[in-house]
Amino acid sequence: MNPGQLRVSDADRDQVTELLLTAYADGRINLDEHAERTAAALEAKTFDDLSVLTADLVPATPPRPAQLSLLRDTSEPDRITAMLAESNRKGPLSVGRQLQVNVLLGSSVVDLTEATFTSREVEITCNQLLGSITIRVRPGTTVPFEAANVLGDSSVKRVGEPVDNEPTLVIRGTNILGEISVRGPKKESMWRRHVA
Repeated sequence: MNPGQLRVSDADRDQVTELLLTAYADGRINLDEHAERTAAALEAKTFDDLSVLTADLVPATPPRPAQLSLLRDTSEPDRITAMLAESNRKGPLSVGRQLQVNVLLGSSVVDLTEATFTSREVEITCNQLLGSITIRVRPGTTVPFEAANVLGDSSVKRVGEPVDNEPTLVIRGTNILGEISVRGPKKESMWRRHVA
């Protein structure tokens, strides 16, 4: 079988969206091209589908399965994807060092107020186009926001002052024509009663 016809994984799609973000930041593609190619990358089924999106951006042959596996981080992040849909995660989740939330024409709510964290610092990569991502955290969580906004809104509210026993959640990724928001619990008083 032609390697280009092999099916791609979420990690392969994520790598291409990161390359497209870098190309946009460098000025090699414009906003419309970035939005169009990112949407196509999130819907790609094969390596040929991904290769055409980056063929004019990389100096060498477009990545093939073997090359992608060499470039990929050995620790696979947890992923949440909502394409033309809504996704809600809550409850006693177990969260590792990396979490990715991908939204295309949809919405995702990730409630981490009852989560167990296996790392003191968690990188949450949020890539969204024409949608919204809401992340709920416990009071006292440190939340550095480093995501790029392209005609979108982002905010961090009601998380309170940082406390030592809560993790640091670093928000990265790309927000295009939508919203990424980080909020404390819906009802802080109920949360405090729950953990008391």
